[in-house]
Amino acid sequence: MKTLIIIRHAKAEQGFGKDIERKLTDRGQRNATKMAALLKAKGYHIDRLFSSNSERTMQTTRIFAETLDIPGDHIRYFEGLYLADVLGITETIEWLREGENIQTLAIVAHNPGVTNFVNDLTHAGIDSLPTCGIAIMEVDMNDWSNFEAAKKNLVTTFSPKD
Repeated sequence: MKTLIIIRHAKAEQGFGKDIERKLTDRGQRNATKMAALLKAKGYHIDRLFSSNSERTMQTTRIFAETLDIPGDHIRYFEGLYLADVLGITETIEWLREGENIQTLAIVAHNPGVTNFVNDLTHAGIDSLPTCGIAIMEVDMNDWSNFEAAKKNLVTTFSPKD
């Protein structure tokens, strides 16, 4: 059994300019710290952390990595996760090589992709994963190369408003 943690980036500033360059607000930074601390308190250990290459997801990722003591060489940024749909997120998971000893993978990305991904794969009825919301999934497999065929189950969700 493997664990997949899906994280929507924290609250970002609104405004003009390029969407990919939007930064976290002060509230977003506080919520990211709070949610990362929650995962740590609940005993989650993340072996690999994949993130979109947008500024807001990279900032969220850095906060989670610092709080959860994830080394830099266990983090990877993907252009394909920027505004990715279900297929884009699935293709990113396929980057993991067969035989790698990774128990828990976390992905930081964007809505609506993260909500659709969790709902499509687990048949959950989540309306919308909130900013910095987290979905914990169990994936019934021994190796990430079997991800697509494996049974997936939504274990729980966490929100900064909880």
